[in-house]
Amino acid sequence: MNKKHMMVSAHRIAQRIVKEVGNYSIALSLALKEVWRQVKTYNKKRFGWEAIYSAERRLCTPKQQSSNKNVGGVPEWIIRKNLTTEEAFAVINSYSQVTIRKETEKAVLVDFHTDWGHVSMWCPKSVMAA
Repeated sequence: MNKKHMMVSAHRIAQRIVKEVGNYSIALSLALKEVWRQVKTYNKKRFGWEAIYSAERRLCTPKQQSSNKNVGGVPEWIIRKNLTTEEAFAVINSYSQVTIRKETEKAVLVDFHTDWGHVSMWCPKSVMAA
């Protein structure tokens, strides 16, 4: 992808997101960063309409607020990071009985007994709530 094609793609994205941002120069800046991110990440030779639509959705969708919720002393963010989507949903959204099965110097093996089944994961002691 040459620089001209990157600029044309960035202008197309900026035209689509300017309503959300409110300022064209800010929208162009965000679009250029997104185009460059996709070129680096995916090593794109062409930047098609699918990439423009996905960039628009990515830039216009608000990020989820992080919460400081703990499940049995294990932070929600580490549960979401280490478990699958279904397992994390079961652990966070149902009553979970939490037991510690094993313990090492730096981590603990935590068992979550949820309404949908049994889930185990290792959790670093440094992130566990006291």
